[in-house]
Amino acid sequence: MPITHPKTSFPFRHHRHSLAHGAALPALATNRLLSFMASSIVGVFLPIFLYEFFDLSVTAVLLWYAVNFAVKFPFQVWAAQIFSKIGLVSSMVIGTFGIMIFYWVFFLLDSGSSVNPFVLMGVGIFGLMIVSSFYWSPFNIDFAEFSPKEKRGVSLAKLYSLQQLVTVIAPVIAGWVILTYGFRVNFFLGLILSGISVIPLFFLPTFSVKYEFGFYESFKRLFSKRFRSMSLSMMAYGAENIVGVVIWPIFLFAIFDGQYLEIGTFAAIIVIIGLVFELVVGKETDRFSPGKMLKFGTGVYALGWVWKGLVDTVLGVFAASTFHNFGAILLRTPMDTLMYEQAADSGHYIDEYTVLREIALGLGRVLMLMFLILVTSLFTLGASFFVAAFVSLGINWLVGYKAES
Repeated sequence: MPITHPKTSFPFRHHRHSLAHGAALPALATNRLLSFMASSIVGVFLPIFLYEFFDLSVTAVLLWYAVNFAVKFPFQVWAAQIFSKIGLVSSMVIGTFGIMIFYWVFFLLDSGSSVNPFVLMGVGIFGLMIVSSFYWSPFNIDFAEFSPKEKRGVSLAKLYSLQQLVTVIAPVIAGWVILTYGFRVNFFLGLILSGISVIPLFFLPTFSVKYEFGFYESFKRLFSKRFRSMSLSMMAYGAENIVGVVIWPIFLFAIFDGQYLEIGTFAAIIVIIGLVFELVVGKETDRFSPGKMLKFGTGVYALGWVWKGLVDTVLGVFAASTFHNFGAILLRTPMDTLMYEQAADSGHYIDEYTVLREIALGLGRVLMLMFLILVTSLFTLGASFFVAAFVSLGINWLVGYKAES
């Protein structure tokens, strides 16, 4: 629950349409872009790094990710209680240090450190737990507060388009760096960029929130009548998203015979094709109902997963990825616009909404990862994409939350 400012009736430091938010949104976007640049350089190749580290065992990679997300559940609530006391900006700074810890220990892991590699893995998971618990909920609260309601779709589209530009460059750079210097330099670049991303946070207006749900109450509320639609939708989104995060890079690694630079270039080309379309979708989201666009987008997106499951050549993968990226844009911009509208309209429960959303995302990812262990042990990697197609349709439940609340 936001703590009411003594000179305004709106439960934030400034009213949502205050000019004081003019400089806040660019600062928040700059922080996100720098963080995104770091994660883009590392993220595409992280599953491949783990795949090679675990001697090409998909099951081991899936287990690592499952443990990584499972340990975060209790800390989401505890972190919310902490950032209620220290403020959102301080919490985001702590979260950023968490991802820096992750990059540092994985740099040591690939540098042949004398420390037991599984100890380093454990410390890395701890770092990811910190960033997940302390960064994302405050970021989403801030974005819901600082983005103008009437142009939220355009604001998101501009941010995502800039992220797409980063995604054009980052995989190519990452592929070249890995090919030339190894994974450790990639992790070091992530460390530096994450450190720089802290600077814009100090230009954000400060306000405090008070998370009112207790530990057990949070998990009870997750599937209460009020939050059930949102929770099920975010579980579906987290579940299908993890297929793209973990399985898809390993699938590309197999298709391209382990050629890192070719994988990075391929990822960049797919992004270029969808870049202009991102802005168009954002503009249309503000003109039309985000809920209706979301329903259309999930259908196209699910078909993209099905197509990916049917191809096994470079040309086929290129065509399927282009179509799927088109669907991802149709899905993501309306979905996030709707989510931020719901968060902003939640009033006193904006922080509770965002924390429960993060818990639901993590729960969906863990359940999907455990199911994928069974799927990939019985079928090919491509079978995972059919599962993702089916699950992605559940994202439409998000529309129901708006009606209920």
